[in-house]
Amino acid sequence: MTERHRWHRPRWVRLRAALALGAVGCLGVAGTFAYWTDSVPVSGTTITTGTLDLKVNGSDSLPSYTSLSISNMVPGNSTAAVLTVRNAGTVPLTYYATSTASSNLGSALTTKVTGATSTDGSGNAKTCSGTTLPNSGTAFGGNLVGTKSDQRSLSAGSSETVCIQATLPSTASSSLQGLTSNVTLSFEASQVI
Repeated sequence: MTERHRWHRPRWVRLRAALALGAVGCLGVAGTFAYWTDSVPVSGTTITTGTLDLKVNGSDSLPSYTSLSISNMVPGNSTAAVLTVRNAGTVPLTYYATSTASSNLGSALTTKVTGATSTDGSGNAKTCSGTTLPNSGTAFGGNLVGTKSDQRSLSAGSSETVCIQATLPSTASSSLQGLTSNVTLSFEASQVI
């Protein structure tokens, strides 16, 4: 090697080393710059769920409902009673009612459901006046007020009356004598989506 080549080579190495140190130094300096920050807290939001609360005659359960009861019924007799269905919740709802009845007597009875607020007649001749509600049943043992696919609507805090009439047709068979039928009504509610 010549004298000239030896002399240039260390300069080039020193220059590369100086540049590398400069780059590292710049990175260290860049990391120490300060910048301004700000933040804005947002609070006070409250989320509350609504309530779905169906009441019938002001209650969640009517285990001893006897207003529709009748004794010594014969063909042509009828009984009727009014129920108040209320949305005691905070959200709109839809509802429907089904019924079951025991024995052959239960399946022989015909029903009528109206929006009457009181019954007509007395004793074994109680009836419901007014127009039959849409999609109401005509017998115990299925839908009674509305249907699962076509329910009645109630806004929050509102109510309506349903008058339910049960009649033993004048054509009822003699085989129904002395029978008893236990009738159960079930009201189901859903939120309005």
